[in-house]
Amino acid sequence: MPRRDLPPLRALTAFEAAARLGSFRMAAGELGITRSAVSHQIKLLEERLEVQLFRRDARRAELTTAGQTYFPPVRDAFDQLEAQTRAMRPANTDKELTIQVYVTVALKWLIPRLHDFERRFPDMKVRLSTSYFDWDFDERNVDVGLILARNKLPGHYYRPLFKSYLVPVCSPKMKLEKPDDLRKAKLIDVYTAEEDWQTWLDAAGVTGVKSQNRLTVDSYILAQEAAIEGRGVAMTIGPFAAEEIKLGRLMQPFPLRVPHRHNWYFACSTVNRNKNKVRRFEEWLVKQIAADPALESLKNDT
Repeated sequence: MPRRDLPPLRALTAFEAAARLGSFRMAAGELGITRSAVSHQIKLLEERLEVQLFRRDARRAELTTAGQTYFPPVRDAFDQLEAQTRAMRPANTDKELTIQVYVTVALKWLIPRLHDFERRFPDMKVRLSTSYFDWDFDERNVDVGLILARNKLPGHYYRPLFKSYLVPVCSPKMKLEKPDDLRKAKLIDVYTAEEDWQTWLDAAGVTGVKSQNRLTVDSYILAQEAAIEGRGVAMTIGPFAAEEIKLGRLMQPFPLRVPHRHNWYFACSTVNRNKNKVRRFEEWLVKQIAADPALESLKNDT
């Protein structure tokens, strides 16, 4: 039998993660290696295939035509391998809960509260599946989600949690008296939500903001950190800057908050809704939201 002509598994793993997540940095975080290591593995793969898979001058890890052709079969192969690996494990799934959550929500809201869930349910093992692109529920890899739902997929259960609003924040050292002052300020963009700023500026009646006077980052958490350092004015999707505002690291310079196009939901597959671990987390999550003063004005009644 001839030997299989396959690239190294590490290189394929780095390629699949970067292509799926759209970011070398995010792939590095998922794989537990450095960004340069991801880049090195992908370069090895490109040398093996003798084609370029990513455009290196793009802000994101943008696939070339060759990369777009190669990614689907690689992704499908990894999906099948993952599914079979899960199927081989002993059945103890009701004690393990995987939660899909946007990285900013995980760091600024959920993780500080998870100790209470673990204290109440010491038999449960919790895993977080964090992402910079939490829109649709990822039923293949998680049990439940705390997501900013864009599409409500058939066969899924969505429970409204709280509304989402756009709110600018900045360092207290910045002098902003009225929204028009933003014409002279540097705005911090999240490139996965570039329309956020325009939505807020339109509602505030602000025109003439220069598009080139901006700093672009890949998450709200990085936008907030840049604002804390005085790099510019960041847009948040509240209430995830509440702690920084309370501590005096950030301020909300204007009272105007503008409804975001999507709201926050608890999500799970309909067939899993009545599983003990899913019900436990849903009930706990709803109680945590009800007890959070920062969410009081954002509660969803629908």
